[in-house]
Amino acid sequence: MRADTALVNACLLPAYAGRSPADWILRAADEGLAGVGLFGTNFPAGAGSLRQEVTGPLRAVRPDLLIALDEEGGDVTRLDYRRGSVHPGNHALGAVDDVALTRQVGAAIARDLRAEGVNLCLAPCADVNSRPDNPIIGVRSFGDRPALVARHTAACVQGIQELGVAATVKHFPGHGDTRTDSHSALPDIDRDAASLEAVDLPPFRAGIAAGVKAVMTGHIRLSHLDGLPATLSRRIVTGLLRERLGYRGVVMTDALEMAPIVRRWGYGGAAVAALAAGADLVVLGATDGEKLLPEVHDAVQEALERGTLTLERVAEAACRVASLRAWADPARRAGASCAPRLSGGDPVGLVAARRALLVSGVPRAADGRSLHTVRLATVANMAVGEAPWGLDAPLRGLGALASATDVAPGTEPSAIGLPPDDGALAVVVRDAERDPWQRAVLRALRDRRPDLVTVDMGLAPARPLPDDAPATLFTRGAGLANATAAAEYLSGRTWRGPLRT
Repeated sequence: MRADTALVNACLLPAYAGRSPADWILRAADEGLAGVGLFGTNFPAGAGSLRQEVTGPLRAVRPDLLIALDEEGGDVTRLDYRRGSVHPGNHALGAVDDVALTRQVGAAIARDLRAEGVNLCLAPCADVNSRPDNPIIGVRSFGDRPALVARHTAACVQGIQELGVAATVKHFPGHGDTRTDSHSALPDIDRDAASLEAVDLPPFRAGIAAGVKAVMTGHIRLSHLDGLPATLSRRIVTGLLRERLGYRGVVMTDALEMAPIVRRWGYGGAAVAALAAGADLVVLGATDGEKLLPEVHDAVQEALERGTLTLERVAEAACRVASLRAWADPARRAGASCAPRLSGGDPVGLVAARRALLVSGVPRAADGRSLHTVRLATVANMAVGEAPWGLDAPLRGLGALASATDVAPGTEPSAIGLPPDDGALAVVVRDAERDPWQRAVLRALRDRRPDLVTVDMGLAPARPLPDDAPATLFTRGAGLANATAAAEYLSGRTWRGPLRT
């Protein structure tokens, strides 16, 4: 029993290295490849056009190819990897709790993706951030309440898909209650069936009810259900997602290149196990796939010969992916409406970011002042990558930046230079309460400059701070939209025109 190249390719979503599509990925697309995952490193340099230099050449070979981006807004962006997202992420939208606004932001993201030839959005995160010290979800979640996360998951899915881009809810069955980043190790989540139903599953049920086109599994282990990671678990993919939740669309894996999967199973072994478990679209990750595709093909063929995978299962997966490609085909979707804008003409992302600001003891500036900034740099997780963050760019754009200092992690507070006492100072941090170094530096800098304002671009507290707490502005995310809203508030100046220039 053999599976031809096109049938196996129809279930695979690899990536390639470089700024333009490599010859091997163009050949694979011509041989039935389901799609391509793009990352920040694939974007053209300078003012190059993604549509002209990347998605156009890919679609010239295969017009209905799935072209996918992690475009969550806020901290996780690929379109704006070099400047920061012009849309706030889930934490900000959940805090505002206006489902119409969330739907508008989802539609605006989809409009941007469509303009660049992208038709598969690997968002939104449907994870309930039930553990505040979670190292991988955090601001990527709409919140810590299942009902809130559920209604915003549905609204975001509707906004993205009404523009003809397929949405993806992730990371099934819920990544919010973990102390471990699944990029580096396999998280164990202590959820029994009742807790899973009460906390983690409602947002996925809502996304499915909203008609989401794809569900992404998480590399997490729920020992009460199975000893295998969810991505490789038939009990979770087929038993829970398909049979219990009634989902009929495409199930896609998280990237197989993530350490807890690839180190134990390898790309080929993991791809076979995921397909056997019920997954349809196998995401290989950001690693260049030229040498990975033959490994996967060989593993699938060996599994078919051994009987650990059936040709019917591979064909079923390919058929589901083909249906998704047909739905998201840009030619079929050419007449979809443009994303709506709020009255007044301001970008919807900036409107949402303004509404999401949480202010504690910081008066709104009214004098058009300039600010000095000190940014305590942090090491981002792999999902976020190295997208820029901070106040410098929007303050400079507003004509309100007096000076900017970046402080490397681990720097002693005494080595940090501060502006004169008569200059307004903002110290920019990200999740300072979860980072001992940031907390220690903040305490030392406040001793030297009691008038400084802290701008925290991470998770905001669930409850109001006490009256005697240090002056802090919480942006609820580190995207450019979040930063611009904070810069406006602190400078007393208003951004005019689009955020993306």
